[in-house]
Amino acid sequence: MKRVCLSILFVCIFAIGALAQTPTATPSPTTAGNVSRVTYFDVLPGKTPEFTTFLRTNTIPILEEQKKQGLILSYGYFTKPNTEGPGDWDLGLVVTYKNYADAIDFNADRNAKFDAIGLKHYGSADARTKANDSTNAMRTVTSSYLVRGVTFNPMPK
Repeated sequence: MKRVCLSILFVCIFAIGALAQTPTATPSPTTAGNVSRVTYFDVLPGKTPEFTTFLRTNTIPILEEQKKQGLILSYGYFTKPNTEGPGDWDLGLVVTYKNYADAIDFNADRNAKFDAIGLKHYGSADARTKANDSTNAMRTVTSSYLVRGVTFNPMPK
């Protein structure tokens, strides 16, 4: 009888200890937001007017159509008023997508839509390639990052 009572006591203590070790579900401290590709450009000396014209006549209409078709959520440009030296960026572009899948995963349907938008704007794949290659004489890409927005959730009470 002593062994049975002692065994039941140890089982109860073990069960209480096991329950104490089981973590309770804690809410996530953040909520994931949209994903953005941020690209920094160094516009070459004397090429700002030419590059600005290229953006206004080619890149922005294409981005607008991508936004209209729901391929991207938004886009925007920003500038840096000072320089850290030669080769530093002075113009940035941020393109925002709904999630990582839209930003980086291959999807044949989405890629076909992106391709169709570019072909419609430029008229042919060769014209598109020639136009995009021409930007190398106007700017260099100094860096490009993929970032995700987060919202910090309130502390649990």
